[in-house]
Amino acid sequence: MSIGFHHMRARARLTKGLEPFPAIGSWKRFLDYLMYGVGIIAPIALVPQILQIYTTRSAAGVSLLTWILIAIFNALWALYGAVHKDRQLFFANAFVVLFDLIIVVGILMY
Repeated sequence: MSIGFHHMRARARLTKGLEPFPAIGSWKRFLDYLMYGVGIIAPIALVPQILQIYTTRSAAGVSLLTWILIAIFNALWALYGAVHKDRQLFFANAFVVLFDLIIVVGILMY
């Protein structure tokens, strides 16, 4: 087997089972594009918690341990997205980690 064919065969083995993006089927394609919106809205969902902590200057009832764990888990998802070169997964989780850390800092301050 020549080197050129070996490279093509290795690439075929590595990509086996992966679907194109966006997907060919209409349902999967819809889901692919929907996840862009989820990636933007998920971090925004944390804004009310951030506003409550910083405007009231109180973190009463907000668990520090919970938010630290959530930040760690989201950081791992961001790392996973970076390692697998999945930009959507990386950026969505990186922004969530940023907002999680803003909440953690607010809890520590108040």
